[in-house]
Amino acid sequence: MALNRQALVEAVVDGAAVFNPPGLPIALRDWSLPIDQLGEGAHYYKHDPAEARRLLAQAGYPRGFATVVDFHSFGETALVDGAQLLATDLKEIGIEAKLNQREYGAYIATVPLGKYEGIVWGPATPFLEPDSFLATAYLPDSPRNNMKVNDPPLTDMLLRQRRVQDPAKRRELILEIQRYLAKMVYRA
Repeated sequence: MALNRQALVEAVVDGAAVFNPPGLPIALRDWSLPIDQLGEGAHYYKHDPAEARRLLAQAGYPRGFATVVDFHSFGETALVDGAQLLATDLKEIGIEAKLNQREYGAYIATVPLGKYEGIVWGPATPFLEPDSFLATAYLPDSPRNNMKVNDPPLTDMLLRQRRVQDPAKRRELILEIQRYLAKMVYRA
């Protein structure tokens, strides 16, 4: 809720982008839900700094806190610009974010394995199948579950979707997973 996605898109890519839902990239259009279809979790993806501050206070940080944002540019100035805008948005709600642009080797040897101090900023690995995105990011035993998510109901859904042979039924379960992820906000 702190992140102003529209301002980020305008500033970094001249308005030429679509907001990506949690879990799956919008490019997998047969499997991915637009943010406005995420159900009760959709509101977490709207820019609302006042509500973000309220939630931060409710979580025990009424005066905010300091953290580090690890990122690598991957050769793109857009990622550097985006990290700077992220830090600005976080500061607006009371989070003092120190940007830590890491060398590629140091970044790739730590961040994908969950070895980072505070927040990570950057792209996800592109996959062609929904399970690849979801399982690598959210199954507890996945080495790329860098947020260390261990959510039994989510794990159950992820494992069940692997066994569904009917594409339409599997799609419905994957859409349900995205709505669940929207409510849990493991990734912004």
